[in-house]
Amino acid sequence: MTKKKVWVQAAIDVEDMELAKKIAFMSLDAGAEWLEVGTPLLYRFGHSAIGTLRRAVGPGVVLVADYKSPYAELCARQAAAEGADYVLLSAGYSSQAVRRAVEFCADACIKPIFDLSVHPNDMPRLAQEITSLGAEHVFSRHYSVLKDAQGRDTRVDNISGILSGGHNFRLGITSDDLDEVKSAIRGGADWITFGWVLRNPNKEECKRWIDTIHNTFDTYQ
Repeated sequence: MTKKKVWVQAAIDVEDMELAKKIAFMSLDAGAEWLEVGTPLLYRFGHSAIGTLRRAVGPGVVLVADYKSPYAELCARQAAAEGADYVLLSAGYSSQAVRRAVEFCADACIKPIFDLSVHPNDMPRLAQEITSLGAEHVFSRHYSVLKDAQGRDTRVDNISGILSGGHNFRLGITSDDLDEVKSAIRGGADWITFGWVLRNPNKEECKRWIDTIHNTFDTYQ
């Protein structure tokens, strides 16, 4: 898969719709390519949160509905009906569930993103399996924290494991630490999601984050 410029997914993780719209327009103005209808919005307003944001930002903006749910059929169809382009689903279940999720999304004309919500040791296998079933996007945190043999916390770099042995998918990484974001881009992430800094909207800080993401990729290349 040909590498292309890293893009930004601005996560709108608030429970106030007017604030969500403000964050959406601020993020787009600062250069974000994708908007995430965050889980808090979906919990507060249901599927209609997607439609509300779609009407606000218009048809040309990519919307991701962040359900992180295994209930693919319901989520995919409702998200597509409300105008989402992608639906973020949990992949930590069976191969059969992932296969069905891919099929449900194809029927609903929406693209799935699978969250690798499993042990880091299982992420490489699961990412390859998802790809073999027809999906093109997987999602993870940069690091996991595990206990070593002495019971001490140790950080595991998920990216190096997921991408080991080659890959044929796009890898999204979520982080609210800018140094970690830079490391993720250097490690091979295709897109970056962040949201914590957006909860108290600040145009300058939002632009600093997005410019850093884009510029890190340019420097790395």
